[in-house]
Amino acid sequence: MKIRVTAKNYPQEVLRSETPVLVEFFAVWCGKCAMMEDIVDEIAEEYDGRAKVCQIEIEESAVLAAEYEVNVVPTFVVFREGKPVNYASGVLGKEVLTEMLEG
Repeated sequence: MKIRVTAKNYPQEVLRSETPVLVEFFAVWCGKCAMMEDIVDEIAEEYDGRAKVCQIEIEESAVLAAEYEVNVVPTFVVFREGKPVNYASGVLGKEVLTEMLEG
Protein backbone atom coordinates (compact mmCIF):
# COMPACT_ATOMS: atom_id res chain seq x y z
CA MET A 1 0.00 0.00 0.00
CA LYS A 2 1.30 3.41 -0.95
CA ILE A 3 1.19 6.12 1.68
CA ARG A 4 0.56 9.74 0.71
CA VAL A 5 3.01 11.86 2.67
CA THR A 6 2.88 15.57 3.45
CA ALA A 7 5.02 17.71 5.72
CA LYS A 8 2.61 16.82 8.55
CA ASN A 9 3.07 13.02 8.53
CA TYR A 10 6.58 12.96 6.99
CA PRO A 11 8.48 12.58 10.30
CA GLN A 12 6.34 9.63 11.38
CA GLU A 13 6.09 7.83 8.03
CA VAL A 14 9.63 8.41 6.71
CA LEU A 15 12.09 9.60 9.36
CA ARG A 16 10.93 7.30 12.17
CA SER A 17 10.13 4.26 10.03
CA GLU A 18 11.57 0.99 11.30
CA THR A 19 11.68 -0.38 7.74
CA PRO A 20 13.32 1.09 4.63
CA VAL A 21 11.18 3.67 2.83
CA LEU A 22 10.96 4.30 -0.91
CA VAL A 23 9.73 7.84 -1.45
CA GLU A 24 8.48 8.96 -4.84
CA PHE A 25 8.43 12.71 -5.35
CA PHE A 26 5.84 13.29 -8.08
CA ALA A 27 3.51 15.86 -9.62
CA VAL A 28 -0.09 15.35 -10.69
CA TRP A 29 0.65 16.87 -14.10
CA CYS A 30 3.68 14.63 -14.73
CA GLY A 31 3.27 12.09 -17.53
CA LYS A 32 6.42 10.18 -16.54
CA CYS A 33 5.07 9.88 -12.99
CA ALA A 34 1.89 8.33 -14.37
CA MET A 35 4.05 5.86 -16.34
CA MET A 36 5.70 4.75 -13.08
CA GLU A 37 2.46 4.20 -11.18
CA ASP A 38 2.02 0.47 -11.93
CA ILE A 39 5.64 -0.30 -11.02
CA VAL A 40 5.40 1.67 -7.77
CA ASP A 41 2.14 -0.14 -6.94
CA GLU A 42 3.80 -3.53 -7.56
CA ILE A 43 6.73 -2.69 -5.29
CA ALA A 44 4.37 -1.45 -2.57
CA GLU A 45 2.49 -4.76 -2.74
CA GLU A 46 5.57 -7.00 -2.91
CA TYR A 47 7.40 -5.25 -0.07
CA ASP A 48 4.36 -4.89 2.19
CA GLY A 49 5.57 -5.33 5.77
CA ARG A 50 9.26 -5.19 4.77
CA ALA A 51 9.39 -1.65 3.42
CA LYS A 52 7.15 1.37 2.98
CA VAL A 53 6.35 3.08 -0.28
CA CYS A 54 5.43 6.74 0.11
CA GLN A 55 4.50 9.45 -2.35
CA ILE A 56 5.10 13.16 -1.91
CA GLU A 57 3.40 15.58 -4.30
CA ILE A 58 5.98 18.30 -4.95
CA GLU A 59 3.58 21.23 -5.18
CA GLU A 60 1.59 20.17 -2.13
CA SER A 61 4.82 19.65 -0.14
CA ALA A 62 7.19 22.14 -1.75
CA VAL A 63 9.25 22.41 1.45
CA LEU A 64 10.12 18.69 1.34
CA ALA A 65 10.85 18.82 -2.40
CA ALA A 66 13.20 21.76 -1.81
CA GLU A 67 14.88 20.04 1.15
CA TYR A 68 15.88 17.12 -1.08
CA GLU A 69 16.59 19.36 -4.09
CA VAL A 70 14.00 17.64 -6.25
CA ASN A 71 14.18 19.37 -9.63
CA VAL A 72 12.95 16.46 -11.76
CA VAL A 73 9.87 14.30 -11.32
CA PRO A 74 9.60 11.52 -10.65
CA THR A 75 12.48 11.39 -8.19
CA PHE A 76 12.88 8.35 -5.96
CA VAL A 77 14.71 8.46 -2.62
CA VAL A 78 15.31 5.47 -0.34
CA PHE A 79 15.53 6.19 3.38
CA ARG A 80 17.02 3.90 6.00
CA GLU A 81 16.82 4.86 9.68
CA GLY A 82 15.64 8.33 8.68
CA LYS A 83 18.53 9.06 6.31
CA PRO A 84 18.48 9.23 2.51
CA VAL A 85 20.79 6.48 1.21
CA ASN A 86 19.91 6.16 -2.47
CA TYR A 87 18.22 8.28 -5.11
CA ALA A 88 17.43 8.34 -8.82
CA SER A 89 15.20 10.35 -11.13
CA GLY A 90 13.15 9.67 -14.23
CA VAL A 91 11.39 6.64 -15.64
CA LEU A 92 13.09 3.64 -14.04
CA GLY A 93 12.71 -0.10 -14.36
CA LYS A 94 11.34 -2.12 -11.49
CA GLU A 95 14.75 -3.79 -11.07
CA VAL A 96 16.40 -0.43 -10.48
CA LEU A 97 13.93 0.51 -7.75
CA THR A 98 14.16 -2.87 -6.02
CA GLU A 99 17.98 -2.70 -6.09
CA MET A 100 17.81 0.77 -4.56
CA LEU A 101 15.46 -0.50 -1.85
CA GLU A 102 17.49 -3.59 -1.06
CA GLY A 103 20.88 -1.90 -1.58
